[in-house]
Amino acid sequence: MLAALSVGVTVALCVLIVEHRSFIDRISHWGYVGCFLINVLASGTFVLPGMGAVITFTLGGVLHPALVGVVAGFGEATGAVGAYLTGYGGRSLLVDGVAGARFSDLMQRHGSKAMFIMAALVNPIYYPFAVWMGVLRVRVGRFFLYTLAGRILKNLLLAYLGYFGVRTVLQWLGLPV
Repeated sequence: MLAALSVGVTVALCVLIVEHRSFIDRISHWGYVGCFLINVLASGTFVLPGMGAVITFTLGGVLHPALVGVVAGFGEATGAVGAYLTGYGGRSLLVDGVAGARFSDLMQRHGSKAMFIMAALVNPIYYPFAVWMGVLRVRVGRFFLYTLAGRILKNLLLAYLGYFGVRTVLQWLGLPV
């Protein structure tokens, strides 16, 4: 089921990209700096949810996918620190009661795995998760490293999907790659 969904999403993105080919040309001029900046904004705010994944996928098809994945991962991890700091500063407003204590204890025992897994997945709840890590006062260095590792893995996958997906669709349509 998940494999079929991911193939469907890849094909849909490729079709959109082919229909808006001029957008690819414009975005490729932004290069790696644009990839980094868009991913910082997409990961650190609610303003551009999901836009980082689309840009990473697209740029993976026109630039070197390994570099795109690493740059996008650094961008997302940097943006996530902004969300973390939001929680860190708002701790007094959010932590109270038994639920906060239990979750804090759970994160002390399994936080590293949770941070890596949450960062490695494409999911809409990562921003609140990052805020909560700040509320719990997880060390910022630890948060950044596990987020960075997960985000680089996720973005390498997206960039290579874009590389193979976009190029394959363009070749099928007889368009220049």
